[in-house]
Amino acid sequence: MIVSPPLDLVRFRIQADPMLVGPLRERFLEDLSQRLSDESQIRGWALTFNELVFNAIHHGAGGRIEEEILVEWCMEENAVRLACEDPGPGPDPGRLNNPQLPEDPLAESGRGLFLLDHFADELRPFRGPCGFRLEVVKHHPGLGRVQRSDPDMDQALEELSTCYESLSLFYRLAQSFHGSADLATFINGALTDFIRLHPFHRVFLLAGNHIPATVHSLLQKEPWYLHVDEANRSMSILASMSEEFVWFKPGDLVSQGIDPKLLNRASSGCVMPVRAHDLHFGSLVALRKSDDRTLNSGSIGTLRTLSDLCGLACANSHLGQLRDQSQKKLGELSIAVEIQKALLPILPAPVSKHWKIRIDHQSSLQVAGDYALATTDSNGNLVAAIIDVMGKGVSAALLASIFRSSFELSLDVSSSAKLVQRLNHHLCRQLGDFTMFITCAIVRYDVNTRSLDFCSAGHCRTLMYVGDRRLLLEPSGPPIGIIPEGEYRSEVFKVAEPTRMIFLTDGCYEWDRCDGTQDGWQHFVELSDSHRHHPPELLWKELMSRINASAGDALEDDCTLLTLDIPS
Repeated sequence: MIVSPPLDLVRFRIQADPMLVGPLRERFLEDLSQRLSDESQIRGWALTFNELVFNAIHHGAGGRIEEEILVEWCMEENAVRLACEDPGPGPDPGRLNNPQLPEDPLAESGRGLFLLDHFADELRPFRGPCGFRLEVVKHHPGLGRVQRSDPDMDQALEELSTCYESLSLFYRLAQSFHGSADLATFINGALTDFIRLHPFHRVFLLAGNHIPATVHSLLQKEPWYLHVDEANRSMSILASMSEEFVWFKPGDLVSQGIDPKLLNRASSGCVMPVRAHDLHFGSLVALRKSDDRTLNSGSIGTLRTLSDLCGLACANSHLGQLRDQSQKKLGELSIAVEIQKALLPILPAPVSKHWKIRIDHQSSLQVAGDYALATTDSNGNLVAAIIDVMGKGVSAALLASIFRSSFELSLDVSSSAKLVQRLNHHLCRQLGDFTMFITCAIVRYDVNTRSLDFCSAGHCRTLMYVGDRRLLLEPSGPPIGIIPEGEYRSEVFKVAEPTRMIFLTDGCYEWDRCDGTQDGWQHFVELSDSHRHHPPELLWKELMSRINASAGDALEDDCTLLTLDIPS
């Protein structure tokens, strides 16, 4: 967030995402150009900004988009100071004290520290318990202090800062939504993160009369939960609103028949419905005191997204409890096991000299929707997929079966992205308002062009090894079965050297919720790295050994692994 003078310090905490560097660099150069007129010096600072921030992303954060870095600059009297913090250990002290150009003039990296040292008057490194910080200082005699911008510009800059902070918030919420089994814990964490970034004095969930008892029973004791039966008249009016409502001054409330005094004299705020399809759980209400600044679009947009996520979380919890109750009453578990075995057997993968593919699967005690399959299209090209259905039991097994049928009817679609889009349309049409979805990752291998065409819809990351390099392939769109107009993007790779792709479901790493210094995902990546040149069955054997040693034979979730090897 932006910190006010005295030293005109500007600070952004952003995800370690290269896509965010360009807009942030332009903001820095805009500040700089108000003080500095020498174009050559401004170009030097632009190069310095790139080197400093990209080094933090690629080396300090290891290219992991879930990590965060801090970028900070300050226009001091006669000097400019630019700093970046990352979670890594920093470069070797020898290289830092005496940076050199790489011996190979065609090397793709290794020049960053040399360029920083050559440009700066001072480099100030600092290693702390949270990571590494490097400050670049350059003296500019006669550099003056800029006049404070006008209120409209201040608000625009504040909204830009909010956008960067919100990107990080959304990523954490998505991870929490995928991994949290506790509805109250998820919403509590989401509201805590939101209020930390946005200056509201109160944010709470206001529940209406139609909230399902399954959700009300889980949330009723939480301090941020208020049921309409316990609310005053003004709150009752807010609870009855089915559309979002934003007010910027007390008069906006009066026009709706609401007494501002009954809202703790909040002069501005907003109401965002919490719902999923035809289920309406209430509204998120955010109140801001009269002495606070005007609401900005960043805060409103973030709250809108937060309310959508809370709606999905409430719907998942509600439907999950209904399924659990049904399982207890009807003995669904044993029935579902037989249905899954009959509908979704793991079929043998096609054999070819052009590839080697292996599918490993281990079921938990409860039936889930993990599934993998591999087949060939009419031209003999490989098409493989791995999926994870939201939910458990008969419904998950049936939904996975629908996916497989649609998949096999669409094998000749020209790209993985178009295939995912077709599957998404089919599922959205079949599911209607039924709140379920599928995450999936699909790859097509064209034996004639030796190209891999990959697309992921909300699925966990896929590991790809090209020679000795490791890539992490991210999803390009949301899970399928939710948004009919969802858009997806293919990533195409030409195979010129031995390549391995590892597709997995979250049961392969979420069992390992360890000490907080390295999560289960990182442990899985390290295990995969160590088995890069081993047969894939050894990776599976070692993974099962670790899970059984830690969690016993009773798995909490299905584990599915699909390994594809393309020879050179």
